[in-house]
Amino acid sequence: MAITKIWKVKDRLDFTINYAINGEKTEEKLYVSGINCMPDTALQEMRNIKKQFFKTTGIQCFHGVQSFVKGEVTPEQAHEIGIKLAEELWGDKFQVVVSTHLNTDNLHNHFVLNSVSFLDGKRFCNTKKDYAIMRKTSDKLCEEYGLNVLKQEEKYNKYATSSLYKELMKDSIEYAIANAKDYNEFIKILQDLDYIVTDKNETLSIRREPYKRNTRLERQFGNNYSKENIYKRILETQPEYPYSPAPYLLANRSYERYNNEKQKHLQFKGSISYLIFHYEKLLGINIEIVSKPNITKMTPELISAIKKMDEFSKQVRFVCKNNINTEQELLDYQKSVYEKINPLKSERESLWKKHKRAKTDEDKETIENQIVEISKKITPLAEEVKQCNNIELRLERIKQFQLHQKLEEERKQAEKEQEKKKKDRVR
Repeated sequence: MAITKIWKVKDRLDFTINYAINGEKTEEKLYVSGINCMPDTALQEMRNIKKQFFKTTGIQCFHGVQSFVKGEVTPEQAHEIGIKLAEELWGDKFQVVVSTHLNTDNLHNHFVLNSVSFLDGKRFCNTKKDYAIMRKTSDKLCEEYGLNVLKQEEKYNKYATSSLYKELMKDSIEYAIANAKDYNEFIKILQDLDYIVTDKNETLSIRREPYKRNTRLERQFGNNYSKENIYKRILETQPEYPYSPAPYLLANRSYERYNNEKQKHLQFKGSISYLIFHYEKLLGINIEIVSKPNITKMTPELISAIKKMDEFSKQVRFVCKNNINTEQELLDYQKSVYEKINPLKSERESLWKKHKRAKTDEDKETIENQIVEISKKITPLAEEVKQCNNIELRLERIKQFQLHQKLEEERKQAEKEQEKKKKDRVR
């Protein structure tokens, strides 16, 4: 059986798409497909449709979920059902990204549906009738694949409001912690993601429409999500670049705004936006005013390539800088970084205990400044640990790819030998 749910997203179309196509949850995007768009360029394609019909404000997209019972379907079957559902419901008018997440016990599909139709520019409304059609269509497909179907509305509601809603909520909290410079900005980011935040005394609760009950973060997700520990994590994980509720866009900007934005982004060397400006010059892309005061946009393919290039170049610079040539040298270096970072983390933990015992606000502020300074030392080391882990993961994928190639060559060779034997017998 499959449970369906769909809700509106008023802001952060980019966050919703990135969450849906997350490589760690989709076997490196193996189970990601696009209906009337390409998954890797879906964000820009959907934005282009909104601009074409002058409907860039308001609801940005609809986020749907189709969840299956544990062990009932394979990833291939789940993704195939998801594609058929999206094509039948929205394929004639809307762009949709379909992804199958494998990171939980129950496989589930995510649908990111553009709120504006590419056919006539009309908005998708998501009425009760639309949801009923979605559920019935899902049930019909499940029956075609021999899956059971729930008949009682109460069971749908109970199941749909559990694991998937909590999973989305937890990911949103982690995103807010990673991008906030202080607690107030943490609350603001959650609100930008359409959460209603209730902050009373030492209790922090959030909820999201259409759900009516608040979720207490500490009770639901554990002590790591208490108000005190969230405050600590924000202080310890200062973002490298400032949070912006409206992500940097290269297209459709005035020339004056373009130059101002360029100067701002040039301050943050190493960022993706800086690289884009850098490659404009390097590749000879001409940024000029056309008939209206708009800027010629770079292609999404080029922006995507630059992002991948940035990721790979970091890894290359890392191994060259540290003279790492073998897998064992990588593991040895990783061990040496842990030996540096662990004492700093212990010192920071001691400061937090001291912070808890501090009597005055001045003492607390002094200790917080010390924590920030230690965190600044930890951050580059943590980045090195991350690079080690990423390279280790990439090496494993290369090994698997080589093994797959070897097995494929052996299979082809065996087929050739069998074919040769058949021909010899015929003779």
